[in-house]
Amino acid sequence: MAENIPLKKSDSFLCNFVMEPLLVIDRAGKVIAFNKAFTEILGVEESSIKGRDFREIDALSSFWPSVQHCLNTCEDIKDRLRIGEIEYEVTIHPATSIDGQEILSLLFYDVSHYLTVEKELVKRNRELMVINTLSGAFISSYDIDRVFNDLLDKVLMITDFSVGWIMLTDNSSLILKSHAGVSLNLLKQLNEGKLDEFVWSILDAAEPLYIIEKDQMKNFHHLKKEGVVFLGAIPLKVSNSISGMLFLASRSERVFDFDLASMMALVGNQISLIVEKIRLFEETRRLSITDDLTGLYNVRFFYRSLESELARARRYQDAFCLVIFDIDDFKVINDTYGHQVGDEVLREVAEIILHSARKTDIVARYGGEEFVIILPRTSKTEALLLADRIRERVEENVFNKNNTVKIHITVSGGISGFPEDGKTAKDLLYTADMALYRAKGSGKKKVVCHSSETS
Repeated sequence: MAENIPLKKSDSFLCNFVMEPLLVIDRAGKVIAFNKAFTEILGVEESSIKGRDFREIDALSSFWPSVQHCLNTCEDIKDRLRIGEIEYEVTIHPATSIDGQEILSLLFYDVSHYLTVEKELVKRNRELMVINTLSGAFISSYDIDRVFNDLLDKVLMITDFSVGWIMLTDNSSLILKSHAGVSLNLLKQLNEGKLDEFVWSILDAAEPLYIIEKDQMKNFHHLKKEGVVFLGAIPLKVSNSISGMLFLASRSERVFDFDLASMMALVGNQISLIVEKIRLFEETRRLSITDDLTGLYNVRFFYRSLESELARARRYQDAFCLVIFDIDDFKVINDTYGHQVGDEVLREVAEIILHSARKTDIVARYGGEEFVIILPRTSKTEALLLADRIRERVEENVFNKNNTVKIHITVSGGISGFPEDGKTAKDLLYTADMALYRAKGSGKKKVVCHSSETS
């Protein structure tokens, strides 16, 4: 029910006892009364609004539907109204004046400060959501190769993009780490390096954010053919250098505003931090399985790989071979030229073996001057050909090239094969070692395959 208030139709005196901006209108929308605070928020003289129609005042006209709603319901309502740069919460109260006229009082509260705080809280919550979501993708994945797929999926979810891919730099090349929403044709272009020149140009520009919108897309054939009308490229910085790029694309138009730019920058920063963590993780993992001197796998990783290969070979009833190399008379090299030269010889032999082996082979330093190779899906005949090729390359190589004394060395090798020479790691190592022992005992600088007849 509307309440009586002691307000005369032509009197604004009582309004000035109210500190907040106050406006009183009649049912038809005519201004009856107001206080000085109200004229101040409009920035007008009293004479310019007194007796005017509410709807004719520019700052108030858009608020008329809310006024009508109050008139229809005869209940207090609250709504928001922006006047200039300030946001107000307006309480509209229906009442009856002392002369029986139906009136509405509008009380204006400045809520700009609260909205600023609210927006800041929303922004902070959004930032925390992005950070937690993306960090969770990294933490929850045990397979480091899948981290980038999980990251990209979550980035697309957060930013509401439909297409995206992540590329990282590796020396002078680009590697596609993950992709989502791209066609097979664009995926082929990315894998074949058709967009590399475009990506390098963005990387070289070193802009914090690179945006291509619809009117510019005609200059980018591959993207236009994909139906992309908006593309954002976000550099990924690791240790103060750009190490990759996150691409977010849309086949429908996007409004590039401050909020979108902030979100893309935030996502880029978080992905950059995670890429740095991944690289540190990979480097730590590499060091944990690598021999410090030669850069080959260490013996711990070799034993783990041998067990894995045994399990695979048993499951698929497949063959594989094991080769052990030993540098002949290595003690003489250390005694004659010193351990620094000996270390250099070990490094060069390791390099020869590694470059001679296939990508699928596991090459490790077995200990001291011994090296071992696991050769998956390889017969002993094939293993002997590879091992002899390595032996010959070592013999042909000139070691200690940077010094006046040139050194020539030889190696001996022993080969065992699964399953004929052993069905366990211990047996295969023993039989390969026995074959190496035979090579050493019969004049060195040769490779011998284990044979059960000579055991």
